[in-house]
Amino acid sequence: MTLFAACLALLTGMNVLAQNTTNGPAKNGAATSVFAGAGETRSVFAKPTIKDLMKQSPFTNATGMVMVKLSDAMWASKYLVTQEEYAKVAGGNPSQFRGDRNPVDSVSYNDAVAFCSRLADAEAKEKMMPEGFIYTLPTQTQWESMASGTSLENSVTSVNGNRPGTAPVGSLPANGQGLYDTRGNLWQWCLDPTDKPYRVLRGTAWNEWREVNLRPEFRWYSNGPDDRQNIYGFRVVLVNTQQ
Repeated sequence: MTLFAACLALLTGMNVLAQNTTNGPAKNGAATSVFAGAGETRSVFAKPTIKDLMKQSPFTNATGMVMVKLSDAMWASKYLVTQEEYAKVAGGNPSQFRGDRNPVDSVSYNDAVAFCSRLADAEAKEKMMPEGFIYTLPTQTQWESMASGTSLENSVTSVNGNRPGTAPVGSLPANGQGLYDTRGNLWQWCLDPTDKPYRVLRGTAWNEWREVNLRPEFRWYSNGPDDRQNIYGFRVVLVNTQQ
C-alpha cells in the first residue's frame, strides 16, 4: 500500500467514526453502528432489559418460556411447563410420555415448587427477574381466572376416544387470554392449600372421559405433596408480591 493510500484509508475510517458517534447507544434492542476499523462498521444489538420486555405481551424469559400478561401484577406461562424447559432448569426429566414439547408429567407438588424457585434463581442470574416479582404456582382462584371461558372441545382429554398419553403443548387452540391447556392434557398443581395433608390439582387430564371429572370446578386431591403420577403437571405464574 502506498503512503497516499494508507493516509486515505485512515482519513476514511476517522470520518466513519465521527459519523457513528452521533448515533448514540442502542435502545430496546435496536442496532447501532460502531467503528471497527478503517472504512469498516458493524452492527451491535443492545440486550433488552426485563422492564423493556414486560412492556410487551407476551414476552420470552431467559429460560425460553413465553409469559402472557394477565394484569400489571401477574403473568402466566403460555403453555404448561414443557419437558425441555423442566430439564433445562431442574436438570432431569421424570416424564413417562417423552417429547421436548410435551408437558412435563409425573411431577409432584414439591417438584413443581422447587422448579419455580430454581427458575427464579436462573432468571435472576440473567438479570431477568423484575423487582418484587416471584415465579410460583397459581392459586386456585388464579387458575379459575386463567381457565375461565376455556371450552372442553379445546382440551386434550379422552372424551372422543382413549388417548395413549399427553399431546405437545399448544396442540389445540388457546383460550381468550392466549393460554393453552388450561383445561386438559395434565392435571395442574395449584399453590393452595398448604396446610392440609393433600394438595389440589385442577383442569383435568389426557385420560379423563368421566363427565364429573371434566367439570372446571372439579378438584383432584393428591396423596400428599410428594405424590407423582403421569397425569400431573403444572404451569407457572410470575406475580408481584408487593401488590
